[in-house]
Amino acid sequence: MTPFTIPTTTAADELEYLRCLRSERAIAAIAQDTDLVGDLDVDIEATLDAIVGLAVTEIATLRGELGDRGQG
Repeated sequence: MTPFTIPTTTAADELEYLRCLRSERAIAAIAQDTDLVGDLDVDIEATLDAIVGLAVTEIATLRGELGDRGQG
């Protein structure tokens, strides 16, 4: 398990990166580059996980800033 680090990107940043990865994957698929498609699939999956983690962190931070720290 990796140690906790403070995120340097936002969920919105990662969502934009995901759009780019999906575009690259579509181009690779059209070019029939199966190795690149496979690599991009791995990157897409990791980016999806990052988006979820960042979104949860952002929600928890907002709730804390609004005064609900003791609620969960």
